[in-house]
Amino acid sequence: MAGWLVVPALAAQDPAAMNEVSRAWDRYAALSSQEKAESVDLLAASSLVHFGFLRDMALYASPDQLRRLPSGDRIVVYLLRATQQPAALKAMDNRAVARLCMVEGWSGVDEGNDERPILSLSNVTVIDDLAVGEVAPPTESQFQFGPVLVREDGQWRYRYESMMPDVSAFMDQAFKQSALGDVRSMELALANMLEDEAPSLALLDRTPLDDAAMRTRLNEAWPDYAAPLRWRLRAVRSKAEAGDGFAQFVIGALQYGGGMAQFVPKNTAEGLTWLEKASEGGHGQAAWLASVAITEEGKYSDDAMQRALPHVKRAAAQGVEPQALLAMAQYHHDGLAGMARDCQQAEEWAARAEEAGAKQARNERVWILATCPVPGQREAGRALELAQFMIQRKDELGWHELDTVAAALAASGDFTRAVQFQTLAIEKMTADADVSKDARGPIQKRMKARLGKYRSGHDYVVDYRAIDEMRASRH
Repeated sequence: MAGWLVVPALAAQDPAAMNEVSRAWDRYAALSSQEKAESVDLLAASSLVHFGFLRDMALYASPDQLRRLPSGDRIVVYLLRATQQPAALKAMDNRAVARLCMVEGWSGVDEGNDERPILSLSNVTVIDDLAVGEVAPPTESQFQFGPVLVREDGQWRYRYESMMPDVSAFMDQAFKQSALGDVRSMELALANMLEDEAPSLALLDRTPLDDAAMRTRLNEAWPDYAAPLRWRLRAVRSKAEAGDGFAQFVIGALQYGGGMAQFVPKNTAEGLTWLEKASEGGHGQAAWLASVAITEEGKYSDDAMQRALPHVKRAAAQGVEPQALLAMAQYHHDGLAGMARDCQQAEEWAARAEEAGAKQARNERVWILATCPVPGQREAGRALELAQFMIQRKDELGWHELDTVAAALAASGDFTRAVQFQTLAIEKMTADADVSKDARGPIQKRMKARLGKYRSGHDYVVDYRAIDEMRASRH
């Protein structure tokens, strides 16, 4: 099964090395799909060690140790227990165990057919003596990793363990979809592979040879099941260094956010550099993340807003992130990065954001039109028209939205209802636990000032910039 991780497409590679890897994989896939013993000769040394570990698990593992195994390895251990006498299994060396698993069809590549060809490599990333394969061309959002091969004594050999996380994830998903439960699903899978009645998992869980010392050794020899992810991330970094924009986005996002710090150490400065490189190469998601990182790190200063603007424009132009469209609306509405304030442009960007799915965009559109401070650009009629959708669902509105509706009503001269909506907005804001203590006072003061205007028959025109409040909250 393919290992999916959000990473990019091609990076420059040596065609000769890629072809050598592909030929090695094709030979292994052909032999193992036909359950040929010779396929074992194409396994890496680490894979033979892995099969030796599975043998020892079949002989000595406790039920708790079995449950620790990923499904793809656990089923092989069950198959060994179901078919082999302990003495015979104990006498097998690592290669013999691997050969048994291959010729029985337990561990090789599935034989292809017209609808589903045998697994092949569409691309390879070679890093020194490591080769990370791809089993299909990348999609717009996913890079489909496959087997990993390693060069040993001048020959590329397959690391069987490199696909274990993917095989196990596929099995786990199939078990979940069957709705039969993990135990029964595993029993039926075993029955299918053994072409016999389903064995009892309760019996197979019993330890054939009770040896506490061997159980301790199993714990010490436990495979590094995270290794395939590290190999794939090495491929991502290799692609990023070769200029692949999507790989730069992935590495940048991981380094900046620290979401996988055990594999990619957090480094905000280096992460932002990768994001900016990816953005400059035309990657929309990277452009948006870069803009957010730049503005947050720069505490929304003029320099930060100026530096972020090209990235915001790039993200907005590609339409990959609705929030980028709203950010463009804010740039125009507040007159940021040297722009003149322009409510018409701001509302147009907010309208695009609404079409792209930004839930708060309708609120922004109404607010811009109802409170615009630019002479000749205020449109009270349109603001009230757009606000009708919000008014109809009054009980569902948050305090921001109630505040906006009140402004639209006041702009149209309906001060009675403006007072009603503004009063409710203040009540909801006061009760909102998500509003920090430091922010609550200034927000309440401004909202009460608007309420006073409405009570005296005056509408409200924006007399501040949202960016200034954001800056104040960062100090």
